[in-house]
Amino acid sequence: MYYEIEDELGNVSTLQLKQREAEEQIEPPRESELAPLFYLRNEEGFPVTSLAGTSSDSELRSILDLVRFKPLVLSFYCNCWGSYAPKHLEAMKSLAPQVEALGGQLLILTNESQKEIGRIARKLDGEVQIYHDKNYNVARSYGVFSETSPIWDRIAGISEEVFTPSLFVVRRDRRVGYAFVDVDFDNTPDIEAVLKAIYDGR
Repeated sequence: MYYEIEDELGNVSTLQLKQREAEEQIEPPRESELAPLFYLRNEEGFPVTSLAGTSSDSELRSILDLVRFKPLVLSFYCNCWGSYAPKHLEAMKSLAPQVEALGGQLLILTNESQKEIGRIARKLDGEVQIYHDKNYNVARSYGVFSETSPIWDRIAGISEEVFTPSLFVVRRDRRVGYAFVDVDFDNTPDIEAVLKAIYDGR
């Protein structure tokens, strides 16, 4: 597509806009499918996600390490969801002790800064692991972030690159026991189904 732009001196120049390159949209994993592999690590004390094989850090932990002994509840979260964000965070706060009681673990991935992660942790009473999803590594692999199909293109009030609200229960065999992806920002995870998936996935 071409646009003609005239400056203050009357000079006309032509600008060609490049179309966004369509990336292959990854579908979120469904129940009973293998959860995509990802790694967790610390960079100077800041917990971040990592792509497979990009670090020789001895503290690198994969999803396989995480689910070896306990099912994992994996939630994506962003403050920039507006009024949806505090509701989701409150749901995670009430879910955390129930997950723990059933022998599971809760991990929240966010695109927030280190300072903001500290604030989120305080709101959750420090009971939940929170990692910065560096470069949206995990969100892309779980099909809940795409630069060529951004949320701000569809949902009013969101102007940033964000993930789709989502939550997955990953059983000890690395299979997904429950999947929730809220593309329209109008729903909440089924807590009873989440807890059942944790119980069944032990």
